[in-house]
Amino acid sequence: MNNEFLTRMQNLLKDDYEAFIASLKQEEVKGFYLNPLKQDVLKHLDTKYIQKHPYIKDGYYFDYKNYPLGKSPYFMCGLYYIQEPSAMAVASCIDIQKDDYVLDMCGAPGGKTCYVASRLSNEGLMIANDISKLRATILSSNIERFGLQNTIVTNVDPLKMKFKSFFDKIILDAPCSGEGMFRKDQEAINTWSMQKVNECAYIQRNLINKAYKMLKKEGILIYSTCTYSLEENEKQVEYMINELGMKLIPIEKQEGMSDGFVDGTIRMYPFKNKGEGQFIALLQKTTETENSKEKILKPNLNKEQMMLVKKFYDENLNIPVPLYLYQSNNHVYAIQNHFPDLSLKVLRNGLYLGECKKGRFEPSLSLALTLNKEDVKRSYNYPCNSQEIKDYLSGLTLKGDGEKGYGVIFVDGYPLSFYKESNNQVKNLYPKGLRR
Repeated sequence: MNNEFLTRMQNLLKDDYEAFIASLKQEEVKGFYLNPLKQDVLKHLDTKYIQKHPYIKDGYYFDYKNYPLGKSPYFMCGLYYIQEPSAMAVASCIDIQKDDYVLDMCGAPGGKTCYVASRLSNEGLMIANDISKLRATILSSNIERFGLQNTIVTNVDPLKMKFKSFFDKIILDAPCSGEGMFRKDQEAINTWSMQKVNECAYIQRNLINKAYKMLKKEGILIYSTCTYSLEENEKQVEYMINELGMKLIPIEKQEGMSDGFVDGTIRMYPFKNKGEGQFIALLQKTTETENSKEKILKPNLNKEQMMLVKKFYDENLNIPVPLYLYQSNNHVYAIQNHFPDLSLKVLRNGLYLGECKKGRFEPSLSLALTLNKEDVKRSYNYPCNSQEIKDYLSGLTLKGDGEKGYGVIFVDGYPLSFYKESNNQVKNLYPKGLRR
C-alpha cells in the first residue's frame, strides 16, 4: 500500500490508525434493502442468514458466502437491491418528499437512485445519469428490475446538463480516489496517488458548481464520496459554505458513524462501522439563481402504433393502456405528464413498455416486472426453487396447459418475465443477456 497514503491516514486518524489498518485485513461486508414497491418480501427470505441494519429503513446485512442473494430468482424479480452497507447510508440521509424532483448526477450502478425513486410517487421525478455508456446501461437495467415508472435515465456529461433551479434534491456521489474501498478493491489501491486525489477534487468542484445551479432555492444537495482525503471531502464542504453560501444541514449521527472534520458531516470507517469507508454531507441552497422552465415531453404515438399497443393490452392484460405514451424508433414508453423534454441522450424515459414491430407489439421485461397476477389474463406461478424457474432462467421452453397468447411467469407471486404460449409450449421471452 502506498506509503504516502499511509502517512496521511496516520496523521488523520492518530490513535485510531492501527485499528484502521487492522480493519483492512478483514472480510468485506455486504448488504441489501427491500424494494418498497413489492409486498411481503421478508417472508420469502431465510432470516438465518440476514441481519437488520441498525438504522436504514428496510436495510439488512447478509451472509453472502452461504446465502448468495444475487443468484436468487427473487433478485431477478427486483425484490431487493444489493448494495454496500455504508453506501446505503447516503440515500437514507435524505428527507424524501413523494413529489420531489431529484437528480442523481453520477447514478450508476443505481443503489441510491432505486432507494429514492421507489419512495417517490408518480408525481415525483427521478433523473438518473451517468457519463459512461456502459455504467448508464447497468443503471438502466437496475431501474428496470426495480419496476420504477417515475425515472428517466440519461447518459451525458453532467456538466452539459442545462437545468437551472429545477431540482428539489440532487445526489452527488462524486467520482473520487476510492480510499474507502481499499478493503474490497485492489485496483483502487494500485491506482491511488496524490495526483489522482487532486484530479478528483478538481472534477468534484466542477460538479458541485453545476449541481448548485441546478438546485432550486431551499433545495438540498447530498454530497458523498467513498474516500477519506480532506481535499475531496471537508474542503469541498467548506467551499460550498464559504463560496456558494450554502447552509450545512447536520446529519444525525447513527450507530457506526463518526464525526467529520467539519461539524455536521459524517465519516464512516471499517473499524467503527460494519461497512466500507464513506463521507456524507447535506447542504441547502439559500439563494435564488437563474431558473429555466423546461419543455414538457409530449405523447407522440401515431395511429398505427397506438392501435398495436391497445390491441396487446386488450388481448393480454386486465389494465388500461397508460394515459401518456411516447415512442422513440418504435420503442414505446409510459411517461408521466410532467416529464421534461430533454435535449440529452436518454436511455430510458419512464416505463419501457415494448416495441412496435410490423403488425404486432412485443412487450418488454420492464412492463412484466410491474404487473400483478390480477393484471394479466394468463400466467404461471412457480416456487422460487422449482425446476421450472431454473429452466426458464436458463432460456428453456416450458410445457404449458393454457390458452394461446402472452402471459407472465411469476415466482411465488412476483413477476419475472413475459412468455408466449401456443400449442401447449411456453415460449421463453426472458432476455438472452440475462439468462444463466
